[in-house]
Amino acid sequence: MTQGEIVAELAWQWDKQSSTYGNYGNANQWTVNAGLASLARESTQNSNDARSEESPSLVYTFIRLSGEAQSDFLRALNWSDELDPHLRAMSDESTGAVTAGHIKTGLEAMAQPDPLVLLKVSDYGCRGLTGPEFSDIDSERFGNFIKLCRLDLFSGKNETSGGSFGLGKAVYWRFSRIQTVLFNSMVTDADAVDGNTRNRLFGVNQGVVHRVGNQSYQGRGYFGIPGKKGNVTSTWASDQLVDRLHLGRSGARPGTSAMIVGFYDPDEPDRGHTVEGLVKMAEELRAGIEESFWPLLARRRLQVRIEVVNDGVRELDIIVDPEDTYTELVRALRRFDAGDLDESLDETYSVVARDIPIAISKRKSGSGHAKFVHNAKLVVTKSDKQKDPLENKVCLLRQPEMVVQTLDRTFENHTYHAFLLAGGAINPDSSSAEDRWADDFLRFAEPPAHDQWIPRGGRNKSSQSSLSAHYVAPWVPNLQAIEKNVSEQLIALFGAPPPAEDKPPTAVFKHLSFLRGEAGGSGAVGTTSRKPAVDITEWKVIDGRWHLTFRVKARNEPGGWALSPALYFVGLDGGGQEVAWERLHSDDARIEDGAVLLEAKDKGRFVQATVTGVSVSDLPIPAEESAVDIQLRNVTNTRRKGVTA
Repeated sequence: MTQGEIVAELAWQWDKQSSTYGNYGNANQWTVNAGLASLARESTQNSNDARSEESPSLVYTFIRLSGEAQSDFLRALNWSDELDPHLRAMSDESTGAVTAGHIKTGLEAMAQPDPLVLLKVSDYGCRGLTGPEFSDIDSERFGNFIKLCRLDLFSGKNETSGGSFGLGKAVYWRFSRIQTVLFNSMVTDADAVDGNTRNRLFGVNQGVVHRVGNQSYQGRGYFGIPGKKGNVTSTWASDQLVDRLHLGRSGARPGTSAMIVGFYDPDEPDRGHTVEGLVKMAEELRAGIEESFWPLLARRRLQVRIEVVNDGVRELDIIVDPEDTYTELVRALRRFDAGDLDESLDETYSVVARDIPIAISKRKSGSGHAKFVHNAKLVVTKSDKQKDPLENKVCLLRQPEMVVQTLDRTFENHTYHAFLLAGGAINPDSSSAEDRWADDFLRFAEPPAHDQWIPRGGRNKSSQSSLSAHYVAPWVPNLQAIEKNVSEQLIALFGAPPPAEDKPPTAVFKHLSFLRGEAGGSGAVGTTSRKPAVDITEWKVIDGRWHLTFRVKARNEPGGWALSPALYFVGLDGGGQEVAWERLHSDDARIEDGAVLLEAKDKGRFVQATVTGVSVSDLPIPAEESAVDIQLRNVTNTRRKGVTA
């Protein structure tokens, strides 16, 4: 079949709309954050998970097309006859569908005289788009083609992968103005499909239900060869065709190129029209890759390059190398791998390692395993004077060697870098079964964004429900203990964080806020008393004593309040040791036997008082080396005697 015949047969096709279901966009992509750091994280993880070689390569190519080059690309894409009319029909749904609104805005942007921007993400030394065309088979037979191009929320990855939700691929459509992505892949001879290995070409539009003429269509469309049954299949295209679509690949190494059509940053949609703008975006992408994947790059288990090509002219070509930015971390990891460790952190670039136990819960799914304790490795190095974004942070990572989460810990007069190697990340070349089980446990602990192990509360809480499906509870304390154990080891190295002269030790200093309604009450405003809260406003150490000024505040209740402010030293794990006051004083309230009395007022919603306190000098550790907080004890509404906190 000639190239011209293939172009003639290639077409965009959307299934006819079902009377029982309408697709108004793929919700998966909204789980992916905008911003180039998110693009760097998700797309690099996708390729890393598909690795088939020890050291695969990844190339990001920003492509800027204008004039005839742009027109030729759009003709090869069947833009005017097929894709554009369907996209315009989708944009008519913009009042009722978020995705349709984005498509409408994208079409308006593409109608401007600005050049068209594409982003090609090409991996080499990876599996490529393997396997059958359609998903109406046993899932055990699914190849990467079905997983990437046909399915949502299907991961099918092993315990050492970065993902577990099947959501990471959504990043490609998230960054397309018109929700359209093209793919070209090469596979090995062992993965050949009907004898084909080169240029498996396919396109996917994730739009919304729409109507063209008298026919209604589903939201998802495919670019390929229409079949007799109405299905669209991929094609094994010529080099000439993939070059017209700017999907050409270098050499014969297996892997996949994903082309984001109408690339943009959803957070800053007006950027990237100029060459200078694309160069800046490329630099931001580089920074994001280095910050999230410095361990993988430092071990030379992935090579990344970023290009900017303007109408065929290469304007930028850079190798991503984290050593310049994260010098201490790269050196420390390589020294750890070589077994070259120090006894203490005496000099810049000194490296020490400490065991951090992680309790792995009993697994109830799959092959299962009993609960056990996995010893992760905390590696700490003394920093140089060059600041970077990961200074005074602990990077948490497992087998894919992507930084999942960072823990911020600041110590006065100490600057450090640190990372926690868990599971197969300790020794990627010879991990044990327990290492892989630990990887699995931590992978399932991660929410869809794969950016958290340590459970949080309130507005920072993320779903970790996958653990409930696979492991026997409890597992929350196991994860919370990671942070506690890391903190204890850092304190052992650096001592308790001492306070600065004019500010609190922020790593551990806590201000108590209003608590919920009393036990048994509804907590509704106006019907349930609120307990007083304390806010420390000034603090300093004089002659070995803590001098603090703090404000106590409560709802204005009949009878007022009595409360006892207790001073205690705190550690990073939240525990504390109470110490005595030498004296307390307030001009706004009476103080009797160490208790502050807040009297009720005729008007006003709240009553409050400012109190100054001085600690005793006989302290368990020197005041200069401690961190303190105040907790309100024996809180009593004096009208409702017997009701205490």
